[in-house]
Amino acid sequence: MIAEENPADRDCMREREYESMREPNQKSASILRVAFILILVSFIGIGAILLAADLRCRVDIDAYAPLYPNAEAVNVSYDMFRPRALGRTLFEMESPDDIETVKQFYRDNILAVLDAERSRGLASTDWRVQPLEDKSGSRIILISACGT
Repeated sequence: MIAEENPADRDCMREREYESMREPNQKSASILRVAFILILVSFIGIGAILLAADLRCRVDIDAYAPLYPNAEAVNVSYDMFRPRALGRTLFEMESPDDIETVKQFYRDNILAVLDAERSRGLASTDWRVQPLEDKSGSRIILISACGT
């Protein structure tokens, strides 16, 4: 004798089939969500690290090679986000002050930084002072590199 199929059992089987078909789609959506969140968190983390390094570089560079007071910037070139921060920067200025006055400013600054026992941090800096060719005054060249 053949057993008759119960309509309720048939509905239950259809529901199970539907659930089993829907389950992989939910799993793949969950995996995509998790992957997206991980990528987003990675970008935010990398961005935070770069921002912190950029800010630290700026502080270190300003301490060891400050901009000369009342000098006018004539050439600025840099290879990262902004000058005198993360990356390399060449910063040229002109001042009406004579060479010895400018050199003494930078010597005094270095002595003050060393007396404060301040670490060089992430940055390396250098400065040069040259006479202006066409008028009296000084050309000040500040070179910095940080995180490179």
